[in-house]
Amino acid sequence: MDISNLMAQEIIDELSGVLRQQLNFFDANGYILASTNPKRIGHYHAGAAKLIRENLSELIVYHDEEYAGAKKGCNLPLVMDRAVIGAIGITGEQDQVQYYGQIIKKMTEILLRDHDEQQRKKIENRIRSRFLDDWIMTEQNTADPLFLHRAWAQDIDVGLSRRVVVMCISDIDRYSNDSVGQETIDKVNRQVRSVLSGMTGAIFSKTASVMICLLPMQDKEDIAKFIKSVFEDVYTKYGVRLVAGIDSQFDSARVSIHQAYQKAMKALQTCCTNHSREILFYDDITYELFIEQIDQSTKNLFISRVFGDLSESEIEEVIPLLRTLYETDGSINKTADAHFIHKNTLQYKLNKLTKLTGHDPRAYSAVPLYYLAMLFRN
Repeated sequence: MDISNLMAQEIIDELSGVLRQQLNFFDANGYILASTNPKRIGHYHAGAAKLIRENLSELIVYHDEEYAGAKKGCNLPLVMDRAVIGAIGITGEQDQVQYYGQIIKKMTEILLRDHDEQQRKKIENRIRSRFLDDWIMTEQNTADPLFLHRAWAQDIDVGLSRRVVVMCISDIDRYSNDSVGQETIDKVNRQVRSVLSGMTGAIFSKTASVMICLLPMQDKEDIAKFIKSVFEDVYTKYGVRLVAGIDSQFDSARVSIHQAYQKAMKALQTCCTNHSREILFYDDITYELFIEQIDQSTKNLFISRVFGDLSESEIEEVIPLLRTLYETDGSINKTADAHFIHKNTLQYKLNKLTKLTGHDPRAYSAVPLYYLAMLFRN
């Protein structure tokens, strides 16, 4: 087991805070890795070296410099997996420190085992994350023996039919730029992971901003019910709203997980663009299917033809009104109420827009023009 200076010092600091003793942590060669006395770090301790080399159960130093670099005190070996990996020393008079010797030894070994277990879990999690990234983010040959062996090692049945749901915080930019917000993101991730851990065959993965849920095969209604339940739990606990995209039901079990993930992401991106939807299935996408096929210069040309000579600030002002107008099926009263303005004021703004652009946003023929122009701007 490799023990870093940092880890050794953390253990020394924790132990000395509890027992108020002068402590040293020795490596397998008798050098001081960490100490309550920083000046001793890096020095050779011949007593600790003898203790480890001769596999002694204890070594008492009765007076300073009895062994090179040693001060009087008690030194004991640290054992992990039946191997001596170092030693712990307590400085002081024999009758004062020998009593604490076995206590310090056991506490140190417990802390070392805990750290070792944490490191193993981190490595296992990295291996699992790497496998999930390969499986979900790239096209894989699921008949390849090496891939199947990796799946087996993670106890994942890649042959099980699954649906892909991707979720994210609806206004994640508010949370991703400071430590408090990042902590909220982590809490939400843990909450969703916890929910999936109780579902047989479900798998949780994530990117920096998106939670990926691989669910056992189920129909649209059950998936929607599951997502709404997750949304309610997260909002109740953390006050955070989520949005979700779901893959296509029509080709479920007939496409790869990677292809299903791409469709779920398309639905999520559409959901984030069209703020009226919290949950969107790929099969329900309309305009958005072809938007990415259009290059940005063409989109910009279309936007300029719809909004004419309006300035950027004027466009930014009118878009929320248009979005609400179309979300309420053209209701003047509901749109005015939503923006806390009188309906006559709204009518004035819409008439002004019609005059400036030549397109009446209330006319059926103009709805797709404005709708596409707004989509192109996102």
